[in-house]
Amino acid sequence: MPPPTVEPEEKRLVVSCDGSARVKRGGGAYSAIVWQLPQWKVVFAASEYMAELTVNEAEYRGMMLCLDLVAPLDRGRLVICGDSNLVIRQMRGEIECKVPGLKLLRPKAMEKLRSWPDREFLHMKRD
Repeated sequence: MPPPTVEPEEKRLVVSCDGSARVKRGGGAYSAIVWQLPQWKVVFAASEYMAELTVNEAEYRGMMLCLDLVAPLDRGRLVICGDSNLVIRQMRGEIECKVPGLKLLRPKAMEKLRSWPDREFLHMKRD
C-alpha cells in the first residue's frame, strides 16, 4: 500500500500514536499528537498512564486517545500513524484480532473512527 500523499496547499490532519509497557513495572503509557498540515502545526498533544497494560493494549489506547483529541475537529482527511504493525493492520482489517484484551479495544477504536469516512492508516517502522 503506497503511503498517503499531500498536495502543497491541502489541509489535512495527521495523528501519531504510540504506546509502551513494562510487565515488571505493571503499567503502560500511551501518547497522541495531532498535526494540521500543510504547516505541521501541533493542534493537540496528550499522554496518559494506566496500570496493568500490555504493549499492544497501550498502542490501541494511544490510537483511541488520538481519536478523542480529533473528535471536536472538522471532518476532513485523517492520516493515522503508528509504529505498531499489529494494531495498524488490525484497524485496516488486514489481520484478525484474536487476543481477548484487544478484542475489547478494537471495536471501541472503530466506533470512534466511524465519523471519519476519509481516513488512512500508515505504519511507521521503528528504527
